[in-house]
Amino acid sequence: MTGSQEVTGSNPVGSIMKISEMEAKMKRAIIGVGLVILVTTSLFLCCAPSQTVKEPDTQKTSAENQEEAQQYYSIGFEYYKQGNYDEAIKYFNKAIETTPGFYAAYIAKAKAYRAKMDIVSAEASYNEAKNVDPKDPRAYEGLGALYAELKRFGEAMTEYESGLSVNSTNVNLLNGLGYVYKELGQYTKSIDYYDKSLTYEPENLSTQYAIADVYIQMNQPDRAVSYLKDIVTKKPDNMEVVEKLAETLLQLKRYDEAAKEYTKLIENKPDNYYYHIKLGEAYHRQKKYQAADQEFQTARRLAPEKALPLYYLVDLNIARGKYSAAETLAKEALKIEPNNLYAYLLLGDIYGRRGLIGRNQWVKNKSTKNCNILNNALSYMRSGISYYTKAKPDAQCSQYCTNEIKRLSNFIDELEEDKWFYCKGGSQ
Repeated sequence: MTGSQEVTGSNPVGSIMKISEMEAKMKRAIIGVGLVILVTTSLFLCCAPSQTVKEPDTQKTSAENQEEAQQYYSIGFEYYKQGNYDEAIKYFNKAIETTPGFYAAYIAKAKAYRAKMDIVSAEASYNEAKNVDPKDPRAYEGLGALYAELKRFGEAMTEYESGLSVNSTNVNLLNGLGYVYKELGQYTKSIDYYDKSLTYEPENLSTQYAIADVYIQMNQPDRAVSYLKDIVTKKPDNMEVVEKLAETLLQLKRYDEAAKEYTKLIENKPDNYYYHIKLGEAYHRQKKYQAADQEFQTARRLAPEKALPLYYLVDLNIARGKYSAAETLAKEALKIEPNNLYAYLLLGDIYGRRGLIGRNQWVKNKSTKNCNILNNALSYMRSGISYYTKAKPDAQCSQYCTNEIKRLSNFIDELEEDKWFYCKGGSQ
């Protein structure tokens, strides 16, 4: 349907008031053309069994159905942007019930199911979209991306290739195959598909960045950097390309070069807090702690409502052994983002490091008079484990926290044996 909004991967917080207004507008439009039919259950039950309920004399026109479906779709789209996927799916289904051929609603519903990690329902929705219009490539793109995410690369290739059979110039499908072949380690084929994609969209930066990533995967970092620098030369005013180059240099641990690129970015946008964070990270990795602190503090001043600068400051203070300052900052970050579990991981690091310092002091001088050092070390380590346990539900933190919990637990067992021997008893 023309004019339909496409559901994208972004998830900004939408406006509930806007949804209420849209719903009210939709209801007024329906009432205005006589489309609301109130049939109560009691009235239905009172009808004689032989009586036939007649269809209303005034039927909806195709245009009216499409308008109503578009209203439902737009409401679903707002819920999707808010992350309320169940409500989004409900309204996408209403749009489909109103206009069964509403292709974009099937795609949107599939994406909502993907966001919920309901893989079976997402697959079903994409396949329904194929049945509605087998020649529209979006369902093939969606299924291919879904399977690629799940590392079901054979199925992803099948979908991308099927999509190309109906639209051989589709850049998303070509890039999808380029990605799959990269993940399979078939780098020549990967670049071939990306190059073919560039023949149709030569200015597509995402495709160009993907080629640079393939070179990195091939362990050819100089080639990746050279490729990106060529793009910068061709597009000297495009700061997005400079940012990609800076990120790549930081990823490759070429910190001095990365710092120069981030400095250029800051000269162009001095109030961009994120650029200051990344420049600070480059300095941190070079152990230029004072310069790093200055950049992180600038980022904090520019974005006082964000926790990200605080996380970097916490990490920096841990590296400098300033655990009290780090703990204060971590707890401040928790106030800003109480649901971000990364702060708990950092607190685990703080208490774990304190515990290990105490443990090392104990090991150097095991004696009854130093039992307070041993007990403090045990207390710090147990607090560290407690914080790591809080952070574990975050998928990005889980493995690291699991490893640290195991490591601290081993040290605790070791110290408990010493406590029993030197300090007249085990755990109290």
